[in-house]
Amino acid sequence: MKRTICLVVCALFVVIMMSGVAFSSEESVAKQDQEMMMTGTINNANQIVDKDGQIFDVTDTKEGKELLTHVGMNVQVKGTVLESEGKKQISVSAYEIMKK
Repeated sequence: MKRTICLVVCALFVVIMMSGVAFSSEESVAKQDQEMMMTGTINNANQIVDKDGQIFDVTDTKEGKELLTHVGMNVQVKGTVLESEGKKQISVSAYEIMKK
């Protein structure tokens, strides 16, 4: 009887732990797909460096190509941030050149 109770408790513990992992991965995917606004500077490597020093590669979109022509300028960018293999990319949907 004690062995059965122990097995049931262990099984419930495993189920609870697995459901927690599933819920946390769903939240991170949802956060990753949200559009955000950021302010930064365009560098010579076709990237945006934000005010905290984080570097974002600009994806190949129409707005992204237009944005990259403003090297050295401060910009406010609206887009979706994706992270893969430790690198962050932003898919630009709109931008505005900021005055210094």
